[in-house]
Amino acid sequence: MNINYNESNKSIEIKDGLKSYAFLINLLMSLNLVTAILNLSDVKVSFGFMKIIWLLLGAVSIFILYNAIFKKSTREKIPVDQIKALNQRSFLGKTKYFIQLKNGKTRDLVDVKSEAEYTKLRAMFTENGILE
Repeated sequence: MNINYNESNKSIEIKDGLKSYAFLINLLMSLNLVTAILNLSDVKVSFGFMKIIWLLLGAVSIFILYNAIFKKSTREKIPVDQIKALNQRSFLGKTKYFIQLKNGKTRDLVDVKSEAEYTKLRAMFTENGILE
């Protein structure tokens, strides 16, 4: 777990490489969307199975890009006054931990993998006055 509290500028510093991972996902989804638009714009070919496949791929790309841009944050330095809560979510038996921000976005904590690390992080947040 590489999450630290910076007391001088009252922020949380997270070093997990999520920013580069999110950039690659956004780039690939953008390329996938452009390819889907180009394949769907061919009016010479009738509407068939391949067009349905490209339509579905384009819709999935739009959904993933929307979530990545408007719902997720990749900031590595988060000011304390922007943090709303520290939460966890379980999906298919796997628990994911994240910081909920006041602007409605969430910052995934990919380095926090166990309940013990989550408890330690929550204690650090409480000790520094970030959470009550």
